[in-house]
Amino acid sequence: MIDSNSPAIQQRGDVAVFIDFENIYISVRNRYEANPNFESIMEQSQLHGRVTIAKAYADWYRYPRVTNALYANAIEPMYVPTYHYDRDRGRTGSAIKNSVDMHLCIDMMKTLYAYDNITTYVLVTGDRDFIPLVNAIRQQGKRTLVIGVADATASHLAQAADQFLYYSQVDEDIGGASGKDDGRDPFEVLIEAIKVARKRGQVTTLGTLKLLMLELMPSFDEGKYKDTQGRVYTKFKAFVREAERTGKVSILASGSIKEVLLPDEDPNEVSQFAPEPTDTSAEDLDEVDEGGADFDDKDWAVFEEAMKQLDNAALFIQIYDALRGLRNKEIIDLSNHDIKRLIKEAINVGLLKRDTRGPHAYYQLDPELPFRPSE
Repeated sequence: MIDSNSPAIQQRGDVAVFIDFENIYISVRNRYEANPNFESIMEQSQLHGRVTIAKAYADWYRYPRVTNALYANAIEPMYVPTYHYDRDRGRTGSAIKNSVDMHLCIDMMKTLYAYDNITTYVLVTGDRDFIPLVNAIRQQGKRTLVIGVADATASHLAQAADQFLYYSQVDEDIGGASGKDDGRDPFEVLIEAIKVARKRGQVTTLGTLKLLMLELMPSFDEGKYKDTQGRVYTKFKAFVREAERTGKVSILASGSIKEVLLPDEDPNEVSQFAPEPTDTSAEDLDEVDEGGADFDDKDWAVFEEAMKQLDNAALFIQIYDALRGLRNKEIIDLSNHDIKRLIKEAINVGLLKRDTRGPHAYYQLDPELPFRPSE
């Protein structure tokens, strides 16, 4: 048992716990065929400080046997009634969704402004509707911890919090049965995570894959591994880029979205962010005539910076869209036709390095050559 009165715990500030009961109850039952372990949830919360508020929200008439377990763990059950379509049939009529989310959100915001001593907010749910609430808590300088069930937690909610834990990481009984990961190759787990995301219909962004890797390999931490130069991976992005460098995955950059693909996957088939074929594809370069404005040093400087911002090899259309975005911000003053000419000239003079992947051509600045467009 954790001693919440110890000096080390008290120095961390106080903690408030808010539980979206129906969400966590249904998720745990569906995935693990067990009831939520509130003792484990509270023990995890106490690691972050002294728990002064703990509330769980539900229509407790539907779960009459659960309230004793809540009281036994110092959690206050907050009653939220469920309304029904057929009033004449009472609780046997068709139920509509209750207002648990609204009640929880209001209480959490009241707590935020009424109790400045609370420094950490623990939210037990997987519902993406709470993302604005998590953001509002963090904007007030408080820490947020979200606890959710694998395959039932929105990846964006997990990424919005300061810390996210899978329920299996909190409940030792379930976590112990999730399999050992000693000796597993983390890059092979990355590939497995991509395949799992495909089955679940998730976008394989860096954030989503990091969560899936923690689900598949609970002890995963990129900081425990080193690259071929002996340098520790300080970010998950560096870990994935090493996988790309060794040919295990490829990274598709589309604006601010970065997706991780398997080497044999066609972006147009698996990615909803892959650019649609247009008349600005690499195959139409020959159709771009040479007439138009002359390019000055400013144009080339903007072009170089745009290529650096893309971060990875990009399709012709992605470069084109990036430059058009800068034109819309009045950073560059070129027509659509001149933007195409600018890209074509950069390719022709060797400023861009071409990488052919199946039927598609990707371009990036050649790191071995100095950027000298004027010469």
